[in-house]
Amino acid sequence: MINSRLRLLYAVVVPTLLLTACAGSSEDQQPSHPVFDAPVGQQPRQALLATQGSRNARFTQTLTFGSPSGDTVQQSAGRVDFSDGRAAGSIEWVLAPDLPAAAKDALLGVRLGPGHSPARTRIAVDGDSVRLRAGEAGYWLKYEGTLETFGGEASVNALRGTESAFGGTLLEILSGAQDVKDAKAPGGGRTYRAQLTAYNALRMFSQDLRAELTSNIDPNGTDTPVTLSIAVDADGHITRAEADFTELLDRKDSALAAMTGLHAVMTLSRQGDSPPAMPTPSERTLDAKTAVRTVGDLKKGSCADLATGNRTFDMVVAVPCAQPHDVRVFAHARLGTEYPGDGRAQQKVDEECRSEHLSAPREWKREAADEDVYWYTWPEEDSWGVGGTATASCYIVTRDPVTTRALAV
Repeated sequence: MINSRLRLLYAVVVPTLLLTACAGSSEDQQPSHPVFDAPVGQQPRQALLATQGSRNARFTQTLTFGSPSGDTVQQSAGRVDFSDGRAAGSIEWVLAPDLPAAAKDALLGVRLGPGHSPARTRIAVDGDSVRLRAGEAGYWLKYEGTLETFGGEASVNALRGTESAFGGTLLEILSGAQDVKDAKAPGGGRTYRAQLTAYNALRMFSQDLRAELTSNIDPNGTDTPVTLSIAVDADGHITRAEADFTELLDRKDSALAAMTGLHAVMTLSRQGDSPPAMPTPSERTLDAKTAVRTVGDLKKGSCADLATGNRTFDMVVAVPCAQPHDVRVFAHARLGTEYPGDGRAQQKVDEECRSEHLSAPREWKREAADEDVYWYTWPEEDSWGVGGTATASCYIVTRDPVTTRALAV
């Protein structure tokens, strides 16, 4: 009887064990894909998160402004460290021949004296710190923390990104994708076509450039949609993004009114590769909080460079006159407290600076890039005499900006 019971028990248990073995455990189930198993409308955002999770990536981006005189292209390239919030790279402009002066001013930024800001700037971002090295400058200029001192709309703010440390790229706007449609791609990846509202698309641009684009900034508006395409590899990492911003060129009063197209293409590669190469401690760095100031704050005889990176017209970088410099201030002329009108204001400034130039030290005047040429700047009507008598700043340009731009390109 004992043996019979044992055999019966054995006969029941074995099939149960075999049934359990065939069913498998939950740990053996195939894990869901972090991007492709999400609802299609959420997949661009999930792809961005997966790309950020790869830690490092190399990127390139071209922003192309089409016009009757040809293409003007902004080229950005570098490396980003998503997890540590760091990036290093450069931004360079290649201008179309015969591009209108107003368009050059809007894209490159105006500065004191002739010419524009340098065509090429190196950039390094680390947390709330932005370092830039403009054109041929022999130093990095470091902006850190709040930038209210340089104006609330200082364009250096745009160099800090929110989705990656390097600002101004298509990564900043991918999360706003709407009406997403997907398709399978070779190698197990996916491609997406989507649209962005103008409000979301403008987040990629600096404040001063936004002012030259569409005025339709309704957060829910779709009158000026931007077409967006994204390519994602089998791991869910973004490899390419492209956007057509042409519909944003709808302002008749814009400096960019003659532009016929605006397109951006960004590629990402070598995800998880080496981190960005940041400036070394041995490279000279100036603190913007002390080095960047208005030209009116410089003492007579002081020297400065003109590329500050923040596109505020009257700001300069104070540097020792013993080193290469862009300008030397030779006088500050007092103009009175009552605004005399546009024509009279310029005439008065010209008279005062001409007189000061005649009496300026000869060694200062010999520095001029163009012999006997000097420049001046003065307050506009709304700031004339604010805080006391209005003052004009008179200065000599010591380096030819055309040569400077040629070296930068």
